[in-house]
Order: sequence, then C-alpha cells, then structure tokens
Amino acid sequence: MTKETSARILVGLSILYGAIIAVLAALDITVAPTAVVGGVIIGGLWVVRGLVWRRT
Repeated sequence: MTKETSARILVGLSILYGAIIAVLAALDITVAPTAVVGGVIIGGLWVVRGLVWRRT
C-alpha cells in the first residue's frame, strides 16, 4: 500500500464517519459516545499511518 492509497482510505473513512454522525444527529439520537469512540479510532489510524510512513 502506498502513502497516497492509505491517505485516501483514511480521508474516505473520515468523511463516512462525519456522515454517520450527521445522520445520527438528524435522527435525534445521542451522538456523544459514537463521536468519542469514532474520533479516537480515526485519530489513532492517522497516527499509526504517520508513524509507519515516516519510517520508510
């Protein structure tokens, strides 16, 4: 997997995550737990990507 591919995948996941949060908010569902968990997961994936690609 190249740097560009991994970045595109993570950007796509970030957009999908934002859309899910927007739909949950529109449906008047409590989004705080989902937002926290999703934010930590997406942020963690960006950190791992940065660490892996910095070494190469």
